[in-house]
Amino acid sequence: MGYKNLRACIRDLEARGDLCRIESEVDPDLEAGAIQRRVYQAGGPALYFPRVKGSRFPMVGNLFGSLERTRYIFRDTLDTLERLADLKINPASFLKNPLKFAGACRGPSRRVPSFAQAGEDRSRARRAHNPEPASPVEILAG
Repeated sequence: MGYKNLRACIRDLEARGDLCRIESEVDPDLEAGAIQRRVYQAGGPALYFPRVKGSRFPMVGNLFGSLERTRYIFRDTLDTLERLADLKINPASFLKNPLKFAGACRGPSRRVPSFAQAGEDRSRARRAHNPEPASPVEILAG
């Protein structure tokens, strides 16, 4: 099914031991980038910076820093994405093997954002879809 939001992804990576929290305050201009580059070059874990200087939002880096981690993050949807990419590259493949693409178009349609009805209070509609208060990580997840 995939992750509900970025917070769920971060929790999962942390539980797996594939995310490192940098608890000390970091400067977002040069310091965080330098740390992220060094960790990426060493093949290290994803990074979570909860205290970013001059920002009330946390920062995540190196989330897709390795092919193995990227496959792990998208493990629930990777097959569907591969089928859709194959369909885009070679549309005739659908005619040769239509059962291969059964359900491939249904996956992305579940990810469509919902909108408030005409005249409906947008904040009330948002609270109905997100019962817990939004955290900075959820805001970053978009």
